[in-house]
Amino acid sequence: MRRMDVLLFTTLVPFSLALFTGVLGLAYASIIPASILAYSLMSDLPSGFHVERTVEARNLAVGRRARVHVRLTVERGAGLVFIGDVVSPGLKVHGRNRRVFVKLPGEVLQVEYSYEVSPGKRGVHSISPVEVIGRDFLGLFGANYGIFGDEVTIEARPVIGSLRASSLRSIRAKRRGLPVVLSRKGISSKDFKEIREYQPGDPLNSINWKATARFGIPLVNEYEPEGMATVMVYADTTAEMGTGDVFNGALESALGLSLSLVHTLLKANLRVGLYLAGSERFVTPRTGTQAFSSFLRAVLSAGPSPNPEPMPLAVERSKRAGKVDLAVIITNVTPYNVSELRDAIGKLRKTFNCRVLLVDINPYGAIDKDVMQLSRLHKRKLAGKLGVPVVEWVPSQEGPSTALKKVLGGVSLAL
Repeated sequence: MRRMDVLLFTTLVPFSLALFTGVLGLAYASIIPASILAYSLMSDLPSGFHVERTVEARNLAVGRRARVHVRLTVERGAGLVFIGDVVSPGLKVHGRNRRVFVKLPGEVLQVEYSYEVSPGKRGVHSISPVEVIGRDFLGLFGANYGIFGDEVTIEARPVIGSLRASSLRSIRAKRRGLPVVLSRKGISSKDFKEIREYQPGDPLNSINWKATARFGIPLVNEYEPEGMATVMVYADTTAEMGTGDVFNGALESALGLSLSLVHTLLKANLRVGLYLAGSERFVTPRTGTQAFSSFLRAVLSAGPSPNPEPMPLAVERSKRAGKVDLAVIITNVTPYNVSELRDAIGKLRKTFNCRVLLVDINPYGAIDKDVMQLSRLHKRKLAGKLGVPVVEWVPSQEGPSTALKKVLGGVSLAL
């Protein structure tokens, strides 16, 4: 039975009984429902909505939070006001993003509230426009509805592991038989790289006096370091990497580690390239931290790809990388891809005459500890047949920075 029918029934029945029985006291039972009905008929629905919404940040690392602040004004009517928005599944809501407020007659309702969102995985996520619904207190006469603002997009990048500067300076590359310490200030060649701000320790003869006079700050010419090694990173983004949790499974772990490794090696003045097997995205080897944005764009929209691109084919398609000193393969070693990995390693050695380092991600720790231990033994047996150094990583037990440190140890030994 509708609410209007209930009010009419509870108003008319006691009054009718009072008339037929002569007991006037029964009529008093109809006063309350009659008053509510009269009030509902005379009051207008809440209207005159004004909504302002601000989002603290649009670019976040996975797991970081951004505050969303909403201000609502309702000018006319009386009743209940429902307000809220909808976030995409990849965003976690901290707090309440849907609220209910009471609009009293003759008063302007002005309220503010906030909540936080954090991306659970890399990619582009969205927050819908704000929806506002105004209803009378009893929900008898429909509703006023409005949509305000635009859809907000939030770009989430994987968490990038970081190391201390001293750890970066310990990375060594061997080129032409000469060990070269790869730090921010490497042994410079005559190949111009960029103009940057002067830093303590820069030689005076590297100052670009024309640029310094033009911009009013000390600027120096920077050149490519000699003996610069080239590292190619091959990250598996095929559908087989979908093992584990959608937020912290093998795929997300592989892409996060790939970005961390690329970022660190670029800071160490190495030439770094990236190939995303399955997604068919290739970033040719380049230098300098300013090149990191190219790698980030490639990773944000990668996988899980239904394209069954085997790793040997990825190596074939990355021949444009030129001279490569070390190839790093990041994947989840299973009985189904071990033969492909063996072929890819052979192809890397034949194509680039380079050393190979394998990073084996174990995503089963998030499923069950015993399963993870059994899979670790099986993986070691499989990886032992590949004839290359292997770095094991269990994301559920070790963070990105720990994994990065282990991988860089392998890189240092391999170069």
